[in-house]
Amino acid sequence: MSKSGQAEKWRRRYRHARDHMKFWRRQVRRVLRDPQLAIGMLKFRRGVRQKEWAMLREALPALGQRALGVGDAQLLSELRLAADQLGLYELATAWHNEITRLRGQKTSADWKGEPLGDSTLVVNFIETVKQGAAAGLRLTGHVAAVASGACRTVLVVERRLVPIYQRTFPDAEVVEGPAVIKPLDGERLVTANTRVLRTVLGCDEPTIRRLHKPLLADPESTRRFRALYRKGEEIPLIGISWWSSHHGKDLPPLEAWVRLMRGIRARFVNVQYGDVAADLGALRQMSGRDLIDDPTVNQLEDMDSFAAQLASLDAIVTISCTGAHLAAALDVPVILVRDDWFRREWPVLSEKTPWCPEMVVVGKDGRDWETHFAMIETRLRSMVSDCAASGEKG
Repeated sequence: MSKSGQAEKWRRRYRHARDHMKFWRRQVRRVLRDPQLAIGMLKFRRGVRQKEWAMLREALPALGQRALGVGDAQLLSELRLAADQLGLYELATAWHNEITRLRGQKTSADWKGEPLGDSTLVVNFIETVKQGAAAGLRLTGHVAAVASGACRTVLVVERRLVPIYQRTFPDAEVVEGPAVIKPLDGERLVTANTRVLRTVLGCDEPTIRRLHKPLLADPESTRRFRALYRKGEEIPLIGISWWSSHHGKDLPPLEAWVRLMRGIRARFVNVQYGDVAADLGALRQMSGRDLIDDPTVNQLEDMDSFAAQLASLDAIVTISCTGAHLAAALDVPVILVRDDWFRREWPVLSEKTPWCPEMVVVGKDGRDWETHFAMIETRLRSMVSDCAASGEKG
C-alpha cells in the first residue's frame, strides 16, 4: 500500500475511534436522562446491524416519540434519517419540524401554505456553507408547484448548480448560496427549504410521484457528449463511479468493477470525481476494456457540463455520491450500489424510491462484493436492454 493509502487508513481509524467515544458519551447521558430511551436505541442499532428492517420500521414511531419527549434533537435527527430510509417520509418530515422547533430555527417567514401572489418566495436549498450540492435535488417538482403561484421566486442553490436550475426554472431568479434575499417594494418575504416544501406540499408516495419533475441538462452539450463517446457505433454508454473521500462508506474493490466491465458489452465512461488516474489505469489493464476519461469535464468546478455528460449516458452504476443524486434528478437510469452502512438516505426495504423513479438501489445486505456485483450486472443488463428497446436518446 502507498504512503498516501497508509495515511488514509490511519485517518479512517482515528475518525472511527473518535466517533465511537462520542457515541458512548452520549449513551451515558441518555441513560441518566431516560434509561428506556437508551435501551431502545441500543436495540434499534442492534436491529440495524442485523438488518431487521421490518421490525425497525414498526418500532421507529414510538422510539422517536420518546426522543421527542425528552427533547433530544440529536437523537431525533438520527431517527429522522432512518425514517426516510425506511419509507416513512411523512414521519421523517414531522420529526424534522420538531427538530427545527427544539433548536429554535423556525422563522415567522416560513411558508405555511398561504397564497403567494403578493410575495417574494425564497427557496433556500443552501442555507449554510456546510450543506452539500445534493440538498434539494429531489424536490424539483415541489419547487415547480409552489413557484407557479408566487409573484417572484428566488432559488438559492449550490454555486455549481446555478445554470442547471436556471435552465429548469427560466422564470425564476437563481443565485448562489448562502445568500440574503430582500423582497421588492410592496412584496412580503416568504421562505421555504426542503423541510417546508415537504411539509406544505406533502411527501406521501402518491404526492411525490405526482409532483416529480426532472432537472434539465443542456441538450446541445448532451448530444455532443453522446456523439463523442459513441464514436459512430450503436453501443450502450455506461458511466461508473466507484470511490469516495468520505470515511463513512464501505467501498467495493476495483475487482468488482472489473467484473462488471467484462460482463457487459458497452462503452464505459468515468464519471468519478477527483484524481483517480491510478484507478483508471488499473481498471483498463485488469478488464482489457476501454474506459473513457473526458478531461473537459470537471464536476468539482463545472457541474453544468457534468450534468450534460450524465444525461448523455444510457445508464450509470455508482456508489452514493453527489453524482448519484444529480443523475437521479436528471432522470438518467441509475443503479445505486448501496453498502451496509445505515447512514445514507437510500431505501433498504425496496430497490425503488419514489423520489428517483429511474433509479434501482441494489443493497449489499450482508453479501460479499462478488455476489453483490453479480446482482448489479443482472440489473444493468436489463436496464441497458430497456434503453435499447425504448429507442435512441435525444
